[in-house]
Amino acid sequence: MQISVCTKSLAVKLGLKWTKLTETTNMVTVNGQKSLTLGIVKNAQLKIMDVLVPINIHIVDSTKEKLLIGSNWFSKYKADLILTKNKLKFEAQERKFEVKIINMTSSNIKVQ
Repeated sequence: MQISVCTKSLAVKLGLKWTKLTETTNMVTVNGQKSLTLGIVKNAQLKIMDVLVPINIHIVDSTKEKLLIGSNWFSKYKADLILTKNKLKFEAQERKFEVKIINMTSSNIKVQ
């Protein structure tokens, strides 16, 4: 199962509040190390352009500031990542969207 994961350091920086899971999950994290899930942010309001695309995000302990969007999000929003054209296509709120992918630092990212 491909889930969306955010490191604790980035979650804290973004002001995300997570709840502890009743059962911890051990997963390989963004730095390639095994880590326990600290909790989950249910329906985090990820915003792409002017569209809110809620997503459940699992929080893991890491000093890095990373957010990885899992294939569960891609399936839910019928998304296609076209790296050769630096584009993301997805469907939300009964509309189709196409956005240009740009590199950003974590200080520019906002999750409500």
